[in-house]
Amino acid sequence: MNAPGHLAPIDVANLLAGHAVSCATAYLDGRHTAQQLADNADRLFIDLLAITGAETGAFLVPVQLLTVTMMRTARCARDLSQWPSREDRWQAVMASLVDLVMHESRQIRKAD
Repeated sequence: MNAPGHLAPIDVANLLAGHAVSCATAYLDGRHTAQQLADNADRLFIDLLAITGAETGAFLVPVQLLTVTMMRTARCARDLSQWPSREDRWQAVMASLVDLVMHESRQIRKAD
């Protein structure tokens, strides 16, 4: 059991998953710029490194994939020589990973 006020690692992982989905959808909806997407992805990547463990490992794989995809999408969006064909494809991948992360998050909550 966790001490009062402390979250279990899987709960922290689920919060990070929600944050990743929020950041990705903010970009996909046009509320964030490519630079904001890159900054958010960088922070998420570091946070994910800190909590990866046996309890959270399998759940975090889609979140890690989403984070890397966010980084790649931001890079393509900032490189005007690749715009828009590559960025559009990376956005489609990012949207699919958002769906996967949301599905996995719902499965974690059902298991509780």
